[in-house]
Amino acid sequence: MTLLAGQFDAWRFVFDPEWALAVLLFGAWYLWAAHVMSAPPWRRACFLCGLLLVALALLSPIEHVALDSMLSFHLLQNVMLADWAPPLLVLGLTPAMAAAAERRAWLRAVTHPAFALPYWLAVWYIVHIPAVYGYGLDHRWALGIEHLLFLTAGLAFWWPVLVPGRMQPMPKLVYLAAAFFLAAPVALLIALASNTIYPYYDTTPHLFGLSPRDDQQLGGILMAVEQSVILFVVFSLTFHQLFAEDERRSDTLDHLDSA
Repeated sequence: MTLLAGQFDAWRFVFDPEWALAVLLFGAWYLWAAHVMSAPPWRRACFLCGLLLVALALLSPIEHVALDSMLSFHLLQNVMLADWAPPLLVLGLTPAMAAAAERRAWLRAVTHPAFALPYWLAVWYIVHIPAVYGYGLDHRWALGIEHLLFLTAGLAFWWPVLVPGRMQPMPKLVYLAAAFFLAAPVALLIALASNTIYPYYDTTPHLFGLSPRDDQQLGGILMAVEQSVILFVVFSLTFHQLFAEDERRSDTLDHLDSA
């Protein structure tokens, strides 16, 4: 890159017709299904916010800066697709919608925890290998596949956690704890590397006066923090659910004993 940071237009929008069409079609399909199945407003808001995050990640200046300037924005884009949008999309589905989707054997298979967690981890590790990451940046068709992998991995991972009845609280706690400990090294390796590990960004213009190494460390730290916060929040809510169920069970037993 020969552009200096001061000459770089960070506010340029990117138009990707395939992703734009996909967002519009899925939005139209969901609104129709939500009307037919009487989805409550909060679920509609969740799904549409999930689609909005996908659109912001791939059709806004975030995409432009991620492709042509800073690794930290590319990592932000990855977490938007894998960690932020998928849980909102899953929460947007009513139990009836989820049950209808799970009539397809392949969908129930890929959202089974035994497949979903390894798939999610494999995407995080393989895509962030420098050679794979660099290939995607140099070949935009491969980058599109990477984005699709992040989104589908996130959907598979969050489905058994958020769809009612798929997992009991205790297995869910184990699942979330395993995700936290097994995924953490990816962001930490990026943040703590002594040198830059993605040469593509060594010569691109960097905003805010950051060096390529500072940019890499910032991206790794933010990725580690956001993933930890999301998993911790869901873990805590699940633990509360388990504790509440134990209390109800104890109250029922006490009532039967007293009777």
